[in-house]
Amino acid sequence: MSQWSGWLASIRMTLGDMTDRALDRLGDSPAAALAYYQPKEIGQAFNCLQTLFVFLTLCFETTATFALATDGTSSYNMLGTYPNWLLPLRVRITGGAKLKVARLNDLAALDQAWRAAAGAPQRYASNGFDFLSIYKQPTVATSLDITYAQACAPIPNPATSPSASPSIPVEYHQSLIEGAIPLLRTKEGGQEWQKTLSGWDLFLGAVEKMGSYVRARNI
Repeated sequence: MSQWSGWLASIRMTLGDMTDRALDRLGDSPAAALAYYQPKEIGQAFNCLQTLFVFLTLCFETTATFALATDGTSSYNMLGTYPNWLLPLRVRITGGAKLKVARLNDLAALDQAWRAAAGAPQRYASNGFDFLSIYKQPTVATSLDITYAQACAPIPNPATSPSASPSIPVEYHQSLIEGAIPLLRTKEGGQEWQKTLSGWDLFLGAVEKMGSYVRARNI
């Protein structure tokens, strides 16, 4: 395990490293008097791509204990409690049974009065990226252990935080560079942009690979 950790550390790239590589690919230099690409701009591209990567792969997850109300509340705004919330992956009563996943129309078909149904929670449904609905509503103190997909921390400005690194696994850091090149070249357009589109394909390939791994692990 220590050898594996050491190998991963050896391929870890800092934002300074990644920015230098991107500038080299772009044929620019931050030392130039009128540099066309600034480190802050490159960092924003990295941040956009990492956010998209995490959103499409759901590669970050965490488990939290969430207390349910006992006043008949059927839906909850999760972003107010967990600002990094994306969507629920697994839900169970703390120390008890697992809840089955459903859609809101499934709950309506199961019980037209599902919002007012009292009892031990049995199912959950997600509506958008905020609302979590529970069927049934407990009348005694009950908490849920919710494993949810979470958003990643923003990538800082490489000019002020050159030693920082992206949050996604180290083996996908290079894919951020590949995707950033066509993203940055869009302001030039024409052939300069078209020549970089293969990098976008590489980025999407990395997203597909990580997404497949996450789905297989959850299954």
